[in-house]
Amino acid sequence: MKTSAIRAIRFLVVAALLVLVTRKSPAEKALRAKYREWVEEGDRIHVRSWYAEAEAALTEEWSLDVVGVVDTWSGATPVGWPPTDPEWLSDPIEETRRAGLITLSREAGIYDFSIEFGLSHEPDYLSRSYAVRLARQYAEETLTLSAGLSYLDDTVDPQMIGKTKRIPEIILGAHRVLDPKTTLAMNLSYSGPSGYLSDPYKNVPGYNKWNDMILRPEKRPDTRNVYVLFVEGTRYVESLRSSLQGSYRFFADDSGLRGNTLEIQWFQRFGENLVIRPLLRYYNQSAADYYVTILDRSKMNLEAPTGLAPHYSADYRISKMESLAYGLKLTMFKGDNINLDLAYERYDMEGRDGVTSPLMYPDADIYTVGLQWEF
Repeated sequence: MKTSAIRAIRFLVVAALLVLVTRKSPAEKALRAKYREWVEEGDRIHVRSWYAEAEAALTEEWSLDVVGVVDTWSGATPVGWPPTDPEWLSDPIEETRRAGLITLSREAGIYDFSIEFGLSHEPDYLSRSYAVRLARQYAEETLTLSAGLSYLDDTVDPQMIGKTKRIPEIILGAHRVLDPKTTLAMNLSYSGPSGYLSDPYKNVPGYNKWNDMILRPEKRPDTRNVYVLFVEGTRYVESLRSSLQGSYRFFADDSGLRGNTLEIQWFQRFGENLVIRPLLRYYNQSAADYYVTILDRSKMNLEAPTGLAPHYSADYRISKMESLAYGLKLTMFKGDNINLDLAYERYDMEGRDGVTSPLMYPDADIYTVGLQWEF
């Protein structure tokens, strides 16, 4: 399965790229490439990402978009031991994820329609994605209503445990042009993950009857209901040749997780060849009902995760916490069809429950270089 998945990704991406690049058509085409590094402090995870995208109009109504991604990561993450233990980080890993996504779109008058298929493979995870979207314009193209369905079909560690996970999702959206300088967008979504939702690498520390600390695999519920509201507004400030964009995202699930994200971006143009965009993003969340730092002895057992109660996880990512991200992006234009992006972002995470060790929460630097060519 590993070899076939990699071959399938390569075939899909390479074949579609060749079609886009070599197709003899006066229609507009675009190629994009991006490189990003995520570097956590404290000798933790280091992720390098290569991203390539090609899009082209196949006819007056139909267009094709192809994306290829390769992620390589190394380092270690907490697996359950307290940070005071020398083994609190897992053994360093070096893995690669390869993914491809193909989207076929049609614009016909007031209607937009798209279908997509994606495939993602890494040594211990295989994911297939399917999605369809339909949008319609109203009020002289100042209002767009959209609806989308997606489905993820995942296999966790297909060579070993072979557990499956399914994630259906529905998205409803609206985009409104309020005036020539102001737009407002809103999306509502619901997803219902089911199957193996635990992390096979995460454990929970606890004490056995001899008072020795041991690790037990986490046990999360095998079903979940997730609700998301997203609102975004953009305002163009003509006198400053700039735009202000702000967004708010709220999500909640049926295990007590509640999250809020506020983001502000300012796009400032200097001359004809440079745009500078500072960014500020704040996030906070409550803890999941089953989050623990030490497992109660009465719940400790030797069973493998089944999704049945009792549920428990010591994963800091579902604890009560907050994060702050801020950064700067420079976009430089060369003529009418080439632009280069350079960006730096700082990411800081902090616990808020007064119990989880501060060492659990990573801080990271993010570096990005991107290039776009339209022809």
